[in-house]
Amino acid sequence: MGVALIWGINIPIMKNGLDQLDPYVFNAIRLTISASVLAAFALREYRRGHRSKPGVSRTRVMIYGIVVSGFYQVLFLLGVARTTSGNTALIIATVPMWTALLARVFIGEKLVRLAWCGLLVALSGTVIVALQKGDVAAGPEYLTGNLCILGAALVWSATTVVSRPMLKSISPLRLSATAAVIALPLHLLFAMGRYEESIPSLQSPDIWLIILYAGVLSSGLALPMWNFGVRHAGAAHAAVIQNLIPLIAILAAWLTRGESATTTQLFGGGLILGGLVIMRYARQNYSVTAVAVSRSTHTGPPQD
Repeated sequence: MGVALIWGINIPIMKNGLDQLDPYVFNAIRLTISASVLAAFALREYRRGHRSKPGVSRTRVMIYGIVVSGFYQVLFLLGVARTTSGNTALIIATVPMWTALLARVFIGEKLVRLAWCGLLVALSGTVIVALQKGDVAAGPEYLTGNLCILGAALVWSATTVVSRPMLKSISPLRLSATAAVIALPLHLLFAMGRYEESIPSLQSPDIWLIILYAGVLSSGLALPMWNFGVRHAGAAHAAVIQNLIPLIAILAAWLTRGESATTTQLFGGGLILGGLVIMRYARQNYSVTAVAVSRSTHTGPPQD
């Protein structure tokens, strides 16, 4: 929930930042800040005696870092620059569905029927909210951007699924810090040749407040929070919380940009919340049933 709040607020804030600064320079600076923050917290954790368990594959961690903090960030940035915000929101709304399907296929993480119903209800609400933005378009000029956003959605879903087994051996904070540091040179390289022309924009205190929010929270501390949620709640149940992001973004846009929500958007928001409640009830009910079955299996039949 904390991650959804941070990322939902970040959408209108980051949009303001990208209006003032070159997107590649913005990305390079905010990810430098996030890598520094995560590395500092990871070092603090290490000094306190927290160590990774044996069996952690360094190669898998490096590949994870390059993909989630490198390819995903580039795909998302290119997609946002080449398509509408409505198209972006609509495609990103499919992330929980992709995550649930991939988790079922690759790590055997199952959802009961009631949980699938909740997922579909939340997805329907997110689609309604996205369509109400009024800038959903299917023109050929948006094809490249749409494909980039779809690629980013699939990459995020896949890395969410892949990370869960890894998080049994490595802490969420250390995995996030390692990923951020590994991919940072890629983003610095993409911004080469663009720094000088961005100096006038960087003299504004407002842009630095935006960069600090995006760097410290959105692409910084939110990542270990996300990994912590994936480890304890499961990939599919954690991913469905992302449906709250457009709802929070609407509220944030109303507070920061004066954009009012429509009745249809509020209805979609109600569906999102209803879907989350259904999924949570299904998860709790499944857990109680599993415990009861486990006890009956191990204790045997009652004795007279």
